[in-house]
Amino acid sequence: MASIASYSAQLQNLIKEIHQNDIGKDKTDEVLESMLQLVEKVQPATINKPENKSDRALLESSAVSLWNLAVARKTQGLYSAHTNARLRYIACHLVFISETAEDADENVYKKQILMAVKTGRAWLDCDNPGMAESSLLLATECLEKLRKLLVDRIGGGGETSANKKRKLEVEKDMFKVLAYRAEASCAQGQQEEALNLIKTAKEMLHVLPKEGGFLSMLAYNFGVDCYRREQYEHSITWLRESFQTGKDQTSVGGKNQARTLRLLANAYLDWDAEQYWQKALNAVGLANAEHLHPAGLYLKVKILLLGETQDDRLKSALEDVYRHVDLSIELGLNAIKLLIQHKKPSLAVDGFKQLEQRYKHTPELGKIYAQHLEMLLLERETEEAKMLVEECIQDHHTGQPLDMGVRKTFHVMIWEQAAVAFESKDFPASLEWYNFSLSLFGPNERNDKNVSKLHRNRASCYIGMQNYEKAKSAMDEAEICESKSPFTSFLTFKVALLQGNDEKAIEALVKMSEEISAMKDMDAVQGLICLAAQISFEKSNQNIAVRALESLVAHSSHIQQVMTALRCLTRLRLSFLAKEDKNRKDVTAVISYLKTAYSKLDDLNQKIQLGNMKEVEGDTRTMLNSEATWFMKIAWNLSLQCNDSSSDMHDLFLLCSKFGQLCIIDMANLVRQKTCMLMAAAAGLQMARETKDLAEKRVSLKMVLDYIQDCRDICDKITENRIRDTGTKSKDSTAVLLILYEFEAKAGLGEEDLDTVLAKALALPNSDSKTFETIAALSMEPPSENRSISIRALKVAVKKHIQSDPINYNKLSKIFHSLIQLSLQCGLSVDPNSIEEAYSYFVEVQDLISNKARQEYPEMEVLWLMTKAWNCGIHLYSAGKFTDAERWCSLSMGLLKHLTSMKLGYETQMTTVYAEVLARIDSGKAKGRFEE
Repeated sequence: MASIASYSAQLQNLIKEIHQNDIGKDKTDEVLESMLQLVEKVQPATINKPENKSDRALLESSAVSLWNLAVARKTQGLYSAHTNARLRYIACHLVFISETAEDADENVYKKQILMAVKTGRAWLDCDNPGMAESSLLLATECLEKLRKLLVDRIGGGGETSANKKRKLEVEKDMFKVLAYRAEASCAQGQQEEALNLIKTAKEMLHVLPKEGGFLSMLAYNFGVDCYRREQYEHSITWLRESFQTGKDQTSVGGKNQARTLRLLANAYLDWDAEQYWQKALNAVGLANAEHLHPAGLYLKVKILLLGETQDDRLKSALEDVYRHVDLSIELGLNAIKLLIQHKKPSLAVDGFKQLEQRYKHTPELGKIYAQHLEMLLLERETEEAKMLVEECIQDHHTGQPLDMGVRKTFHVMIWEQAAVAFESKDFPASLEWYNFSLSLFGPNERNDKNVSKLHRNRASCYIGMQNYEKAKSAMDEAEICESKSPFTSFLTFKVALLQGNDEKAIEALVKMSEEISAMKDMDAVQGLICLAAQISFEKSNQNIAVRALESLVAHSSHIQQVMTALRCLTRLRLSFLAKEDKNRKDVTAVISYLKTAYSKLDDLNQKIQLGNMKEVEGDTRTMLNSEATWFMKIAWNLSLQCNDSSSDMHDLFLLCSKFGQLCIIDMANLVRQKTCMLMAAAAGLQMARETKDLAEKRVSLKMVLDYIQDCRDICDKITENRIRDTGTKSKDSTAVLLILYEFEAKAGLGEEDLDTVLAKALALPNSDSKTFETIAALSMEPPSENRSISIRALKVAVKKHIQSDPINYNKLSKIFHSLIQLSLQCGLSVDPNSIEEAYSYFVEVQDLISNKARQEYPEMEVLWLMTKAWNCGIHLYSAGKFTDAERWCSLSMGLLKHLTSMKLGYETQMTTVYAEVLARIDSGKAKGRFEE
């Protein structure tokens, strides 16, 4: 079994830690947790019975020390309510453990009761009713024991005054415990248990009659708590209990009883107004009988409006409200609001008259006028509303001034009416309302910003009425009130534009741009600038529209402003391009705007990368992506329309790629960037073809090589992503085009590594004959003129064609044509190897015609081959090379066999000449020489 002494020693150490003033909250909570665990272990069943009393006294001393600490620290405000409750709880339980049943006497019970009750109260104060209930139950047990002890004592020694006093103290403590337990039960939602406890306490009022008021107030508080939690049924129960308990209690009084009954009436209404409105009416009737308060009279009107009440009865109730000596203007106006809500306009008007009469010479009169105006406008009695406004304005300037709050309300309602009229394009009516508002401002308020806004609104009305002179006059007034407002400058611009005063319009635009930096609402100013451009465009004044937006771009340091202006400028220029008489300068201007946009966005991106942005990074990145995407699409779409200008196409595709680099990098973006770089390279090649300046040509071709490398890098990324996502590569012709572009660029630059480019083409898995035909053609262009490369490429093209199924003999014949032409370019007497190479091509094509092509090989090409071979033979014959001549002529005669329609035209002559050639060759051989 455990020893009290050992537990007490551990407690003493923990208490020492708690007593340290510099111990932090976390440490305090940790020590308290350790104490709680220790207290749970120290239970009577775990302790040896024959314990020394000194050990128990030590345990009790620990409890008292903790209790005193809790009291002292609470007084000093050092502990929270929760910490205070925990300390009391630990101390209370230690006291209960330290006392044995044999040692219990009246003083012990009193001490335990005191500590248990205060602990319960502490738990209630920190909103822990469950823990409070456990402590209060301990107090109840001790009170029952103490009550039995006193009863036994009275039974033995008689009911002395001292015993009566002790018994009364016990009853008071029991009453308090019952009240606290009821509070704990109510907080836990145990309403029936709480009600039983209150009724038990109520039965003790014959002993404690002065506690009736407290009990009534406690029930009222429970009712308020339930009402706030929208538990209306429970709230009604508690409020009725409070009212019943408070009857005949002088400490409660009629005012408190009336307050309870008014809340009871509201609880009935909120629970189910349709079903319980009569009960609510009865409750408020009782409340008014207890104490006549304006709130009770107002509530009666509210309830009567819910039922089918005759107007006479309602009028009587309203009269009671209006005539009550303590009526506040707010409550009186709320009563009228109820009438308006329940469609009782005639009663509402009567109410306004009574309130206006009562408050005629007070500052409150303006509030009545304001609500009266609101009702008239709600009922759409516009003319009556205008008459009321005029009356108020007259009174305001002749001795019955409206206070600032009421005037503000008037302005709001008047401006709303003006705005509605303006939206419906009833400009004269709108102007009339704005003039009413202007009349409410005094001479000393002419510099108010709202007055400037008012003049601007008046100017807008005049503009709508096409009265530009009066609009200008209103704007002059606005500038006097607020000269540095972009809104004022905008309307000044608009009026000038409509009057055809371009100089004044531009002046206003410049001023508006200078005022941008001083504005907090940048979005509003952006809208003004764009609107200025739009209006200029609608009025066919394109120069001012462009001037407006370019001014914004030049002057604004706000990135979003600049982007918006550039968007508007771009749209404006694109709209010009959509016309039939489009101008080249508009394309140049759009490209200029795109370059500016990229420069601004690139700067922003660098700032984000370096962490120099003050804005929220996520929002800034979103904006950057959105803007870059928009301009990228513009560059893309415009580039496709610039077929007539390789330079513009080049710039636009390059810009499109750059914008893409600022966007979110996904597969679609990478594909777009790849296409842009490919097209930029193509445009660069076209620029090189078109220019006659060699220096410019070299610059363009070098740029092309850079674009090709960038495009290949992007292709590698696309391939990596595809393999990662799908496990397969995609078929893409980009690689072939890049090789062709690279070959053309390097050939144009005269570089010597064309063999390397050809090798790349040979390594491609999806190259076709067209690729090598193109390489062959490019290699023969100056300054390269690389015959060797051209021949190699054509040979590969031949091979590609022969491997295809079916074979396109038309295309194949042209390749053989080019191949033979290149082989024989050097001349028959210069390069014997070329003659042999050409002969091999003739043999190959003859074999192809004989064995595969049959009649599909173009006859004109067969004729060309035959003629070319015959001429070669005759040329060799003339040069005395009889053996070679015979081979070539024989080859030509072999090709003659494959002619059809044209065979007769050549066969007789060629056969005759061929026979003569053979004869002369034989004769020449016999003589050893041949003379022509």
